[in-house]
Amino acid sequence: MAPRASSRLIDFHSHYYNAAWYPSSSPQGPANLLRAWPLLTNIQEQLADMDDAGIDAKVLTAPSSVLLAPGEPLPISLMQRINDHFAELANVYPECLLALATIDAFHGDIAAREVERAVQTLGIPGICVDCARGDRYLDAPEARPALEAAAALGVAVFVHPVSPVGLTERLARLGHTGILLARGTETAASVLALLRSGILDDLPNLRIVIPMIGAAALLFAGIANEDYPRDGWQGGPPGEARKRLYVDTMGYDPASIRFAVELLGVEHVLNGSDWPIMPIASRQRVEETLSAVGLTDDQQAAIMRDNVLRLLTPKA
Repeated sequence: MAPRASSRLIDFHSHYYNAAWYPSSSPQGPANLLRAWPLLTNIQEQLADMDDAGIDAKVLTAPSSVLLAPGEPLPISLMQRINDHFAELANVYPECLLALATIDAFHGDIAAREVERAVQTLGIPGICVDCARGDRYLDAPEARPALEAAAALGVAVFVHPVSPVGLTERLARLGHTGILLARGTETAASVLALLRSGILDDLPNLRIVIPMIGAAALLFAGIANEDYPRDGWQGGPPGEARKRLYVDTMGYDPASIRFAVELLGVEHVLNGSDWPIMPIASRQRVEETLSAVGLTDDQQAAIMRDNVLRLLTPKA
């Protein structure tokens, strides 16, 4: 893929899995995941589709929940295989592939050591973690070492949705949107738990990214100001702490993106689609959406490219 003369377009929220990581020929999951599986596991087809859609680069992620039964931990050996492969792909295709290391944050000190290996040895500039493992959110004590390691190294943490048992089944009757609602709710709850714990005050270099479907965390952090500092909230006011968060454009709804820009600032919004599970976000679609938001050319370029590159530059 040759770089284009116009503003580069980078998809922060995208996925790739090597079929060898999965113990069976295809995963168990919702219909959209099963439909996407052949493309999810074929990096050459993904690169060709990106070229056709005018996408210059994508960030490789492989959230562990797709590889596991609900609540099951990710084996450290598999975590390492994924991250080794991502580093290799990013080295082979430096113009069009970046990566986030797959980390099971609930492995405690083992997870922290893999964060350090992925960043310092492999050169991967960020990590992707599941928002929950069973009934534990990212404020669980066993998740803190991985977050501390990421903050110490100055790399971003992408908090990826999972499908919560029970709620997902209840909302599935609403179709794919209902499943997204369940996953977004679990993400928002985990981020609220992080804000409530005061970890963003304890770790000033910690940078958290959430998908747009988890943006309810932004709303409820503001509502929580009425309870602060009561109700167990630690650290500073949650309405202020939320401004430290980043959010992607998943769904490409202009009103939602406008809300995020007004609340967080344009520098905290990233182009991200959840492709190939969700439809590919072509250059035309991204540009039309951001134009509908009412952004300047510079602001659009920030969301399309600059913010991702800045976020994936380790912060001293």
